[in-house]
Amino acid sequence: MPKLDGLKEELNYFKFFFGIVVATFITLVGWIATNYDKAELWLIIVAATFSFIFALVAFVINKKMRKLIKQIYKAKKD
Repeated sequence: MPKLDGLKEELNYFKFFFGIVVATFITLVGWIATNYDKAELWLIIVAATFSFIFALVAFVINKKMRKLIKQIYKAKKD
């Protein structure tokens, strides 16, 4: 049972950071959409670059969360 509790805590940790990453990604994309004609080009490029990075990080965290969920199901069966 302690292994299962540890896996659940690790999943909660990833869910927390996944939420932060997704919220930051959405905020950056929204900022780009509202300020693309007013902001300087370098700011748009930096924001687009970081939004791409946050999208990749969200993808990686999602894959890790799916792997953890499979481990939790396996640990529950045992």
